[in-house]
Amino acid sequence: MVFNLFRKNDAPQEAPKTEDAIKTSSDLLRFILSHLVDYPEEIEIQEVQSGKVTVLEMKVNEADMGKVIGKKGRIIKSIRSVLRAAAAREGRTVSVELRS
Repeated sequence: MVFNLFRKNDAPQEAPKTEDAIKTSSDLLRFILSHLVDYPEEIEIQEVQSGKVTVLEMKVNEADMGKVIGKKGRIIKSIRSVLRAAAAREGRTVSVELRS
């Protein structure tokens, strides 16, 4: 099978609509974490309003802490980047904290 990378598709494809399922930053965080951890039923997320910044405090099972943090903190940094970008689209500021 040969793919032509330079040919445009005749019909534009629509992006899947996730707006129905993910309405807030905490929903987005829960969605990301539930696909990352082994115990998604133990995810706890608290939204704390601190001035103009919304702080999302998350707590996961102790066995899943390493998966959420990642090697040298790469996973948690990525999660923070995604949530900051999503909040910036709405003109808000979000901070993500991991509680033990």
